[in-house]
Amino acid sequence: MNNNKNPFSVYIIVSHLAFVVAVPLLLFIGGGTWLVDRMDWNGSLKIIFVLLGITAMTVSLVSYLRQLIAQYGSGDKEPVFKPSNKERDFFYENENKN
Repeated sequence: MNNNKNPFSVYIIVSHLAFVVAVPLLLFIGGGTWLVDRMDWNGSLKIIFVLLGITAMTVSLVSYLRQLIAQYGSGDKEPVFKPSNKERDFFYENENKN
């Protein structure tokens, strides 16, 4: 069975997406705020851990989505837009005829 037609593959992809979103948020935001409270650090470090969590989640999500697009792309061998040869040819009628 083709991977594109298998309904079980949808559940795997959705669970991967949930994992890619949840883990960086839990580790950086949850763990970072817990660490700041536990070690009695400056409270403004919580903002840094929140930003790190959001950044790590965004980077991992974009990376995973790029892999999905590469794996389950359209599968067409030809490009969607094929430029014509007329656009690459340059013809000047009134160029120095001397």
